[in-house]
Amino acid sequence: MITQVDEALCRLIAPHLPEGTVVRLDPPKPTWQTETPVSTVDLFLFALHDAGPGTGVVRAKRCELSYLITARADKVRDEHTLLDRSLRALLWTEFLMVGDQPLRLAIGKADPTRLWVGLGLPARAAFVVTVTAEYRD
Repeated sequence: MITQVDEALCRLIAPHLPEGTVVRLDPPKPTWQTETPVSTVDLFLFALHDAGPGTGVVRAKRCELSYLITARADKVRDEHTLLDRSLRALLWTEFLMVGDQPLRLAIGKADPTRLWVGLGLPARAAFVVTVTAEYRD
């Protein structure tokens, strides 16, 4: 289910970004500070949590997948534009379609500042999005 959610998030965000922007599933890394920036939005799956029992008659479990959404560009202003466009695409989407299954999508309440500290990197503008996936027997 994780790879299908990854793909669905990338497909949802990509059409809202300027031409040439790359959407990746990469974690933040120290080399960001020295690499030549390419216009990029990164989705980093950083947490998985139990979300309780599933719905319906088939036995299922739910899991919450948390993604850190970051952007890279030549200028901070351009990074903010990429984040804004990504946020707008996600804000108005209550359910992420993965195949024929609608998965609840929400802007996360987690503070990404602690994540930056944990990774040993300077803080950057970012936000968290969560997807609740249902796993069935």
